[in-house]
Amino acid sequence: MIIRHYINKQVLLTSLAVAGLLSFILVSGRLIQYFERAVEGRLAVDLLMAMIFYRFPAFLEIIVPLGLFVGILLALGRMYLDNEMAVLSAAGMGKRRLIRWLLPSVVLVTVLNAFMVFWVAPTGHEQTQVLYAEQAQRSSFDLIQPKRFQRVGDRVFYVGSMTEEKSLLNDIIILQEKDQADGVRQQIVRAKTAARVADELLDGMVVELRDGERWQLRAGEADYERVRFDRYRLRLGMAEKPEIDLELKSQPTVGLFLGRQSDPRWQSEWGRRWSLVMLVPIVALLALPLAQVNPRQGRYLKLLPAIVLYLSYIVIIMAVVNGVAREQISAWLFWTIHFAYLALALLLLSWPIRRKRVMA
Repeated sequence: MIIRHYINKQVLLTSLAVAGLLSFILVSGRLIQYFERAVEGRLAVDLLMAMIFYRFPAFLEIIVPLGLFVGILLALGRMYLDNEMAVLSAAGMGKRRLIRWLLPSVVLVTVLNAFMVFWVAPTGHEQTQVLYAEQAQRSSFDLIQPKRFQRVGDRVFYVGSMTEEKSLLNDIIILQEKDQADGVRQQIVRAKTAARVADELLDGMVVELRDGERWQLRAGEADYERVRFDRYRLRLGMAEKPEIDLELKSQPTVGLFLGRQSDPRWQSEWGRRWSLVMLVPIVALLALPLAQVNPRQGRYLKLLPAIVLYLSYIVIIMAVVNGVAREQISAWLFWTIHFAYLALALLLLSWPIRRKRVMA
């Protein structure tokens, strides 16, 4: 009982550490991408943390199985390196008993991942879709940030400063290229202040520039046109709608299961979800023989080929998902993949025994 608790504790703590590190790396990378979009004026700053929060469960779908896989490799690899497994083996602990001892940890992680895949991740995708819809309904005016050149539609904006509620902008510069009869001309508009106002003629909210001037010129030519104005109104389009399809991933799992026969895309998404759950016990079984190392070899000898094996598993599953969605292959191929990797795990587990019998 004590040894079983010790092994499970080592595996779970190591898995948690690995999953935490991978989560930090992935979330940091995604956060940088969102910050870049916010700086470019394509994403509202107040939606950044909400985007990360709702997309985080989708990261855990892959991180949780990988964390368990690497956790078993590192925890048992250390025990092999310290000859703890040799002592336990001499005391009568075989691989079957080790599998039984690790079963609670594997079941716990499998249930956790199933909860993420079947319920939390679709809910997160649904809320992300709501945020994207809200983002698309916003005016591009809401995304302008001070002291930055930002592209808004076919214009480039620069704003020196603004009030906290963005009711008034100061020191505005707008750059735009216009096609005219004599060719393309650059238009530069400068204004001291700007505000958003309602305009009946332009049918909606517009930006009113005040106390400024407009220049039209062509690069390399001295010919230009300059117009001063007290008020100058222009309309900004709606914010850019992100090019992402979350409708399929946000479908509830029960509805996806019931309607999977009517749409190949639904069939592929259903196969992806249950495959990510089935993945957990199979990679845990794969990790047991791969964790067995010689004390002279070091605990990291088999880590790289083990990670490559895990990645091949994931890549093949995603390839089948795409193939099923395009009706190029059958959904039964999901079962074939899992049985193949399960057979590989059982073969690796029984390989030392078979080798000893052949040598005898």
